[in-house]
Amino acid sequence: MQQISELFGHIGYRKERDADGSLVWELPVAPHVVNTAGGLQGGLIATLADIAAGTLALETRPPNAGVVTSDLSVRYFRPITGGAARAVSRIVHAGKRSVVVQVEVIEIPGNELAALATVNFATVEFANRGTTTATDA
Repeated sequence: MQQISELFGHIGYRKERDADGSLVWELPVAPHVVNTAGGLQGGLIATLADIAAGTLALETRPPNAGVVTSDLSVRYFRPITGGAARAVSRIVHAGKRSVVVQVEVIEIPGNELAALATVNFATVEFANRGTTTATDA
């Protein structure tokens, strides 16, 4: 069975550490990820935000728990037509049952804010291997 990470790698998503050691995700502009106007496709930017936010949200959960996206909102400000999109995430709220993360999508190398996303996650507990149960909201 193919892992989702293999699909992300095929598309071009990559994770890196920035200068202060924080984990950031990037998606380079390439012919297979642009829309008819030549900018990164909006759904791929939303996915970039979801991946970056989920990676950070997961760090707040105990070992027997995970997160699932319950809501995703993206506001697009400008197209990303060259270089890469970089997603920088920060925790807004980390409660027992939910995590809210804000993600700035920056155009690299220009450092221009291209999109802003808010992603809400519900906590899931792993009852048995291969089984997940959503925690009460």
